[in-house]
Amino acid sequence: MEKASFALKHYFFERAELNLENVQDSESLSLNFTPNGEYLQKDGLFFLSFVFSAKRETDKKPVITVLCKGVFQFKSPLMFEEIPEHFFSNTIAILFPYIRAFVSTLTVQANVAPIMLPTMNLTSLSPLLKTRTIVKK
Repeated sequence: MEKASFALKHYFFERAELNLENVQDSESLSLNFTPNGEYLQKDGLFFLSFVFSAKRETDKKPVITVLCKGVFQFKSPLMFEEIPEHFFSNTIAILFPYIRAFVSTLTVQANVAPIMLPTMNLTSLSPLLKTRTIVKK
C-alpha cells in the first residue's frame, strides 16, 4: 500500500469565545466557516487556520467563535502549483470533526443546550482556502 502524500501532524485550538447571554434554546443560529492557509514550500508544511462561528439569526451577535489550527506535512515538498485540488477539501474535512466535537463539548460544559453541528459537506470551501493561502518560498 502506498503511503499518503500528506498527513496531519497536529492540531490545536488557539481561540474559543462563548457568549450565551440572552440566547434561547430554540433560537436559530447562522453558521460560518472561514479557512485560511499558509504554505511553507521548502519544508512542505501547510498551516490551516479554520474559524467556525455561530451568530444569532435575530441580531447577528456572535454566540460562539472557535479558531482551530492544523499543521499538515507533505511526504516531500511540492511547488504550490503542484498541490492537488483534493488536498484543500481534504484538510478541511480532516479538521472539521475536531471542531464539531469541541463546539459540542464546550457548550455542554457551559451547562446549556449544546450546539451540535451536523455532519456537513464543506467541499465548497476548498476554492476559498486555495485563494486565501499565502505561499512562502
